[in-house]
Amino acid sequence: MSVNRSSVDEKKIETKKSDIFFRLLKYTASYKKEVIAVIAMMMVASIILVALPLLTENAVDVQIKNGNLKGLLVVTAIFIGLVFVWWLIYVIRVRIMARVANNIVLTIRDEVFAHLLSLGLYYFDSRPTGKILSRLIGDITSMKDMLKQVVTTIVPNIFFVICILIAMFALNPILSCAVILALPLLCVGSFLLMKKNYPIWYDYRQKQSNITGFVHESFSGIKVIQSFLAEGEVNKEFERENDDIRSHWTRAVAMGDTMGIIIDASQGIGYFFLFFFAIFVLKMDGSSVGQLIAFSTYIGLFWQPIRALANMYNQLSNNLAGAGRVFEILDEKSTLKEIEAPLTLSSVKGNVRFENVSFAYPDEKDKLILKDVSFTVKEGEKIALVGPTGAGKTTIVNLLCRFYDASSGKIFIDNNDICKLSLSSLKANVAVMTQECYLFSGSIYENVKYGNDGATNEDVITSCRLVGAEEFIKSFKEGYDADVSQIGLSQGQKQLLALARTLLTNPKILILDEATSNIDTHTELLVQKGIETLMKGRTCFVVAHRLSTIRNANRIFVVNNQGIIEDGTHEELMALNQA
Repeated sequence: MSVNRSSVDEKKIETKKSDIFFRLLKYTASYKKEVIAVIAMMMVASIILVALPLLTENAVDVQIKNGNLKGLLVVTAIFIGLVFVWWLIYVIRVRIMARVANNIVLTIRDEVFAHLLSLGLYYFDSRPTGKILSRLIGDITSMKDMLKQVVTTIVPNIFFVICILIAMFALNPILSCAVILALPLLCVGSFLLMKKNYPIWYDYRQKQSNITGFVHESFSGIKVIQSFLAEGEVNKEFERENDDIRSHWTRAVAMGDTMGIIIDASQGIGYFFLFFFAIFVLKMDGSSVGQLIAFSTYIGLFWQPIRALANMYNQLSNNLAGAGRVFEILDEKSTLKEIEAPLTLSSVKGNVRFENVSFAYPDEKDKLILKDVSFTVKEGEKIALVGPTGAGKTTIVNLLCRFYDASSGKIFIDNNDICKLSLSSLKANVAVMTQECYLFSGSIYENVKYGNDGATNEDVITSCRLVGAEEFIKSFKEGYDADVSQIGLSQGQKQLLALARTLLTNPKILILDEATSNIDTHTELLVQKGIETLMKGRTCFVVAHRLSTIRNANRIFVVNNQGIIEDGTHEELMALNQA
């Protein structure tokens, strides 16, 4: 059951930047006290910075002019004290926001991971793992940077600009108007750039995700790459992906440089108007030297936060794009849903019935893989599914497990529509053993118990003994406590542990994708005996590869051309084909 990943991967969902921004800010609601404290500290810090030029004016126009050394020392001491308080506030608020941002990001990462686990198998089948990891790790981390930027840099700088403007107008309204004449160019230029910049950074994030997915797939398939001496071709593909990232990065950075040019132009225009008006102001009201020094200081302070905002403009756009990609995951709807008050299976016998079942992938609805498939399997029957690759064998068993929902038709277990059953009840009675035999890092006990928390160590030992795994487990010094990631298990040994894990769940319906990997003769015999033990008394569907499995099945389903084209025992089908 394969999916064309390129057809659905990394779809861009159009979302307003403001929606992303305010959605992220909602996560600060749990930290109201900390955020309010930080905002209060920012206000105090801004007022301090605004007050410093006024102290300078007082020192020049009053203390120095009157030769008051004691007064000058007092003003200087106040100046130094305020600078120290400003520095202390800066350190405290940065640390508080770093902790808040980190906690929020942990919350978001937990939320995203839990949501990913709730999505249907199609989401993962249709997207490379590396690209999902890129969003879960890299893009979420960028959200932390954005939160810290917004509260510790952007908000205080905006507030500081407002305070500076108030102080400038209080000091000299005419000169202040001269400075403001340069702001329209800045505002219009910033607005136009922001509209263009976000899509560029979003595409850059996509390209980063692409290369992460490419690296993950390359390392996962390193044996194949090296077996076919394809290192050179893979390296060239990596270089192409890397060049693509570089070109997108260059475009994005160029936009940021353009923002800097706009600020420089605005600042230059502002100074032109300032000097032009200053000539008339000096003639008309005879402003003092201290006032002019204070106003000049305010001019520098006015452009300082604006330039700081421009310097982080690119980074903010980048982080905003990352946040948008994370929220796209949270907005992804699960293809599998439980109805309200779902049924729970009890006293399951294992009868299975398909009624006119058709299936196509959600994004390829016009390409049916199965069409109007109907069959009935009685409890305890062993069904072998055979047919060419891509015919739909795995699709049939995936539908029975509800990894996917049928596009049309119904599937029943003991006359119960599986779409009306709780997922926990369905999974408890339908077990799947795939070729991969995936084991998690941890002890043999933990791996065999996986998904069955009520099982005891004695249950694990019994299950391993029944499938024939006890022999090799006892060869390890730590026995059942041995860490599977440290003891170098063979493929056959992994299969035996997977059999033991499946047996421990005691399902009534078993789905087995028969392994095709080469294992030694002794282990293969153990695996076959383990499978026979596991299949006893259960309804079984086996995606069969071995002739022995096909012969021993009660019935064989030959899957091809969107359905089951033949159904019967081995002898019946052989006779049919010879007729």
